[in-house]
Amino acid sequence: MSTNTNKQDALKIRIDPVTLQLLEQARRYIDLDKSKFIRQSIREKAESVIAAHEKTQFSTEDWERFFEMVDNPPEPTEHMKKAAMTYKRIIADES
Repeated sequence: MSTNTNKQDALKIRIDPVTLQLLEQARRYIDLDKSKFIRQSIREKAESVIAAHEKTQFSTEDWERFFEMVDNPPEPTEHMKKAAMTYKRIIADES
């Protein structure tokens, strides 16, 4: 991902006085200029939102089923047995 910027990438926003005061106070604590602080904050928030939406969520029922299958796996089907044999043959051929 490119981090090069140009004037066409500029973003104009309106900001209320309370939020502006918080921004100024926070950026001074970590000694960043306003633009860099805003870019860093937007990036952190965007990455957080993306991660939250792209991770797999399991319900309690999903977890119970998963551990039940781990503790008591079903007998392999013919298709599964054939796939395992194919895998073993491929691995043996690569050795």
